[in-house]
Amino acid sequence: MRIATVPLVGAGLGALVGGVLGRAAMYGIALLNPEATGRLSDDGFVMGRFTLAGSLSLVAVGAFLGLLGGVIYVVVRGLLFGPGWFRVVCVGLGAGVPVGNQVVHVDGVDFTLLQPVWLSVALFVAIPGLYGVLLTLVAERRLLWRWPVGGAPRGRLVVMSLWGARAAALALGSASLVELVGKVRELS
Repeated sequence: MRIATVPLVGAGLGALVGGVLGRAAMYGIALLNPEATGRLSDDGFVMGRFTLAGSLSLVAVGAFLGLLGGVIYVVVRGLLFGPGWFRVVCVGLGAGVPVGNQVVHVDGVDFTLLQPVWLSVALFVAIPGLYGVLLTLVAERRLLWRWPVGGAPRGRLVVMSLWGARAAALALGSASLVELVGKVRELS
């Protein structure tokens, strides 16, 4: 029953981190760019306006994405290894870099109009990264799971499959990081 609560915890953290902190980050960046006030963002928000409807919409999206993140965490949890700090860092980077890469884009107004680019990119990589860190800490500490799941893997095929999946995840994460760096260079 404990494993079923992780997506719910993810939804709550998504609403808090993605919704509330995401909204605060957007508002802060808009304050640094008063010339953008009133412009429509790529996601349909009016820049520089802090509205209840817009905030609730972002909290709802954050909760949904957090729920999805909780499900993904349950699925990939068995790939994690090493000391606790290493697992937390891996999940944080594994959430921050690919999600940040999907959020950052070189067309539209969000990252071309708002300056400094590095701050916008850093915030939108840090928000999903923080979500991943908090989800790992809450899931592993509060739910009292123990590492590794079910003990050490047995059998050569199982061990090779785990390392193959880890290598694939590392390759995808590295490709995402390279793409994100390229986007930042193009925007700068």
